[in-house]
Amino acid sequence: MPYGAEHFLATGETLPEAAYADLRDGFDAILFGAVGDPRVPDGRHAEEILLRLRQGLELTINFRPCRPLPGTGPEGLHLEVFRENTEGPYCLQGSTEPDRAVDLAVHTAPAVRRLLEAAFVRAAQRGRVLTLAHKANVLKHGHGLWVRLFQELQALHPEVSARAMHADALLCALVQDPRPFGVIAADNYLGDLISDLTAAFAGGMGTAPSLSWAPHRPFRCAVLAEPVHGSAPDIAGRNLANPVGMILSTALLFRHLGWEPEAMAVEEAVAAALRDGAKTHDLGGTHGTAAMGRAIRERLP
Repeated sequence: MPYGAEHFLATGETLPEAAYADLRDGFDAILFGAVGDPRVPDGRHAEEILLRLRQGLELTINFRPCRPLPGTGPEGLHLEVFRENTEGPYCLQGSTEPDRAVDLAVHTAPAVRRLLEAAFVRAAQRGRVLTLAHKANVLKHGHGLWVRLFQELQALHPEVSARAMHADALLCALVQDPRPFGVIAADNYLGDLISDLTAAFAGGMGTAPSLSWAPHRPFRCAVLAEPVHGSAPDIAGRNLANPVGMILSTALLFRHLGWEPEAMAVEEAVAAALRDGAKTHDLGGTHGTAAMGRAIRERLP
């Protein structure tokens, strides 16, 4: 589909209602590239496309795994961030006055509970500790709701080792040693920051995949895959972008749809290319975007 900055600048159109309805009702999944362009300084097209898809399709759960690839980070690390994807301060509610600006953060029990339930289930599957990142010591209302629901679900999942941590202490502990962490749950804002930090353990933003889905599936289309890195307009068209995040996001999408052999094949091809020395500039190599893509494709069965 053509929707993005070029289309917006040429037509003034972001994501038309007919196209949104088609995505919502006519597709099983979305593979999303990235939006954001300095030629649209207010970022309106990016907000109206990506945030509308996340919020309109009720894609509550944003899953961001951190598992270093060959030569990109500490071996044996495997942590996962579950980020609420539709609320918090990214709900775009607020106001700006000459000497005062307000951004509202909205948290609702249904969305928080969906995110936390998915995180508890995942922690149980992996047999790893679940950590809630919060600032309820200051944000007593919104993050207070998160802590209360976390404690309620903790009582329902006695098989999971779970703890709540102030986000600043959690970030400090992550930088010192990320290995004790298994699954981290957080609201939209903190989850965004934490998952960008964990991406550094796996080679940086260029390698980080993500997947968003609606566990309650209100529409036919209930899953969207996208790389974490955003659009990087400063290197657009220069054959410098790392395609690994996009490719691994596709693997996450395959796995979510039940295509496990295909997901594993893609992940193994990426790992094999890196083991054989194929790396983009951000990973200390010399491969451009196209060459890295070819190196991965050549290793697919």
